[in-house]
Amino acid sequence: MQPEPHPRGEEPSAALVKLRSFQTLEDVTVAEALLAHLEAEQVDAVFGIPGGNIAPLVQALRRHSRIRFIIGSHEGGSAFMADGYARATGRLGVCAVTAGPGATNAMTGVASAHLDQVPVLTLSGQVSTERFGLGAIQESTDEGGINTAEMFRHCTASSTSVVDAKSFPRLLERALKTAHGVPRGAVHLSLPTNIARQKLAKVSVPTAPGAWKSTLPAAPASEVFTAFELLRHAKRPLIYLGSGAREALESRGAEFATFVRRFCIPVVTSLRGKGLFSEEDFLSLGVLGIAGSKRAEQYLGEGVDVLMVLGSRLGEWASKSFSSLFQAASTVIQVDATPSVIGQFLQVNLPIVADVSSVVAGLVEFGHDSAPAHEAQVRERRQHLNALNLAHRSAAAVLPEEGPLKPQHVMQELNPHLRGNTDLYVDMGNCTGWATHCLRITPPTRVFYPCGLSSMGWSMGAVIGGKIGRPENTAIALTGDGSFLMNGTELVTAVRYRVGAVYVVLNDNYLGMVNHGEHAQSAGEYPLDDPYFSLGNPDLVKFAESLGARAYEVTRPGQLSELLPEVLRRADEERRPQVLVCRIDYREVPPYGDRFAAVASAPKEG
Repeated sequence: MQPEPHPRGEEPSAALVKLRSFQTLEDVTVAEALLAHLEAEQVDAVFGIPGGNIAPLVQALRRHSRIRFIIGSHEGGSAFMADGYARATGRLGVCAVTAGPGATNAMTGVASAHLDQVPVLTLSGQVSTERFGLGAIQESTDEGGINTAEMFRHCTASSTSVVDAKSFPRLLERALKTAHGVPRGAVHLSLPTNIARQKLAKVSVPTAPGAWKSTLPAAPASEVFTAFELLRHAKRPLIYLGSGAREALESRGAEFATFVRRFCIPVVTSLRGKGLFSEEDFLSLGVLGIAGSKRAEQYLGEGVDVLMVLGSRLGEWASKSFSSLFQAASTVIQVDATPSVIGQFLQVNLPIVADVSSVVAGLVEFGHDSAPAHEAQVRERRQHLNALNLAHRSAAAVLPEEGPLKPQHVMQELNPHLRGNTDLYVDMGNCTGWATHCLRITPPTRVFYPCGLSSMGWSMGAVIGGKIGRPENTAIALTGDGSFLMNGTELVTAVRYRVGAVYVVLNDNYLGMVNHGEHAQSAGEYPLDDPYFSLGNPDLVKFAESLGARAYEVTRPGQLSELLPEVLRRADEERRPQVLVCRIDYREVPPYGDRFAAVASAPKEG
């Protein structure tokens, strides 16, 4: 099917472009110039750990009235905070650490942000340049035996060592442009102590935020019209929203919803796109991917003639371990601002390299002026979707009101409180699967996952950074006991800076994802109660309380529902972290069957 040519012209109307403006600062140190640039970016918090080789920047932060230095318990946790801050605010996240172990400790958090295309600037200290090659404490150069700038080069979009003050403004500007570029990502600057203290006679600083943000290309109207016509004429269309559609849906979500309802086009999302489109809408089939919705899988499996992918590269999480079900789509439209991700999994018939927002805007505009091509098909599709949703609701297991607490109970009791301006930070592990499969999210509630690197312990720091960046929002971390033990010491950071974050911990006393995964792959050779992956039954309530948090133990169905209203109120009023330790049944199998099967069937070298 070839759609008719777009009857209107494609030339955009003329519009004035806002020019960048700058102010000149005189006689400031490199550290002070750096903070001036961060202030221009509207950054009001830097996360990290102090140390001798980052002291000039820390001293400048102590004197700065509008940027706080949030001192974490570990550099990795601080990097996760910078990540969460950037996701929650849309601004640059900043992490400052010392040389040597400070930089290497932060690396996992920085790499995690980078793979999820989160703009984070990491500043690591360095010994004075005149000490290079002398074996100075924490020297991080080739001569010192460990070159952290080169290490970061392999897990960021750019990593640079500053070796003289005059080049610093240029290198910083380049780093900021790269962090805000296409795709966004993490960047790193290594800053020697003597350079940080040197004075700059003059330095130009933007007077307004967004000076270094890239302007993404808008999609040609002809390509958007072609995509629209394909969807309009399709018998079984499907729109797939990835995390790259977040800005588009946050700004034009209501108009998008009107568009898909007018043409009765069902919508699925990736894990990271969860909740961009209301999961309570009858057109929402939920998450399509690992631990996703059975409705979405069934609809795709029944055959799709036009699949439109907005802002997802369809990696393993998003493609349900590269499921062959996707290959059955007759026509694939993929929209992404990064050309290299288009077609990396599926053969694409209509590639659109552009800002997803421009495509959504175009679909909405064309939808205003057009009617469905085949009203009978729309009625048939609506009936089919209603029947599909009803069948899956009827088939849903009824949770027992008595007996052990199951993770499904936790999701069911948490879900009613995920309303309004709530940000949920979901960690990696079994909690990822349960949240993806069971929760039903409606905007403006937002969900964030660290899927790129799949880093355990991420939410413990990310929720702190997110709450600091958006203090008016409710901030909840959903984590497992293994992740909680990894980075749970960041609770003391939340206590120290009066951050009222709420932590919901799934506590089964096991590294649950690997425990269930090995059990599934070994055909029962290793029982679930095998102590090999046991955590040793630590008292997580006392652990949390020892760090200054208010903690509660949840052991039965219904108890979380009773506690949550009071816990959420106390988090805001006391500005103190609240920890709900939910003792769940370790025997409950997480919704990872396809993932476990994919790992088990991976080809072995012979």
